[in-house]
Amino acid sequence: MCDNICTSLAEVSVRPQASSEGWVFLFMESRMSRYCFYVDGFNVYYALEENPAFHKYKWLNYRKLAESVVGVKDTIAGIFYFTTFVRWHPESVERHKRYINALRSAGVEIIHGRFLEKSIKCHKCQQYFKTHEEKQTDVNIALKMLGDAIDDLYDKALIISADSDLLPVIKSVQHHAPEKEIGVMFPIGRSSFELRQNASFRRKMSGRLLQHCQFSNEVRIGDTIITRPDSWR
Repeated sequence: MCDNICTSLAEVSVRPQASSEGWVFLFMESRMSRYCFYVDGFNVYYALEENPAFHKYKWLNYRKLAESVVGVKDTIAGIFYFTTFVRWHPESVERHKRYINALRSAGVEIIHGRFLEKSIKCHKCQQYFKTHEEKQTDVNIALKMLGDAIDDLYDKALIISADSDLLPVIKSVQHHAPEKEIGVMFPIGRSSFELRQNASFRRKMSGRLLQHCQFSNEVRIGDTIITRPDSWR
């Protein structure tokens, strides 16, 4: 009985208030937190791509995921998905567009970066070949998260990525808005010591969570039906 009472009291705040009969104590529920989610799309995608057992989880509904990790009294102020199209692979672009439309139907905001073509020299044959490097994603996440902190959009932000390049924005928010809490959720199978050490809190991405947070195989948007790509089943 005592343990139950103590547990209940730990979930509320106590505020003294004067009355005509002396001081009384008002028991108030703990404050609700506003959450924002910042998803590094390719960081998650390649974590799932690297393990064949996880391919079936690419059809991931980040709205469901967000709802699964916040508290009962918390609210979701925004879910932001950062990505770009691999335009030199048309089939990949088609799958990606389907997925983005499914995310938008769940109220997820899409923020695009870009790929930069560059030449790399092979140390063995001394020849140059062209490759592509994803640009702007970490910068876009940093600018959005810091701007949202300044605009007081959230109390807690959750970065879904293991990219250590995001460490500066965590430190920047902690410096300019120390009342904000910045957490991390690492894509399954990945981690970052720097992010782990500097985050205010962590959430785990497990296979069970991924399984629970999938879109239906068919997502209806008005009169249109979007189907899960066959290679993502």
